[in-house]
Amino acid sequence: MARDIDTIIDRVSRTHPRISVQQLRVAHSGDDAGIWFFKVPGQPNEVHLESSTGMCPFLIESTETDSRATAASVEEAISSLEQLLCL
Repeated sequence: MARDIDTIIDRVSRTHPRISVQQLRVAHSGDDAGIWFFKVPGQPNEVHLESSTGMCPFLIESTETDSRATAASVEEAISSLEQLLCL
């Protein structure tokens, strides 16, 4: 069974192929790597999805705003990503 983050990355990448996605690289094997960065090349905004398990719910943050949101489903996460990245 795929994790929710894998489904999100797959669906967003197919719908918006320009989006780059990177997972946090950790220095130590015990550190939490549960943050994924979504960015459209050439745009200053970057959106972060955070979940230590890669499953919903996700904490959503953007470099454009100080607000935080939570996505309780894959659909909510994708909708938030598209809205925050102006897609």
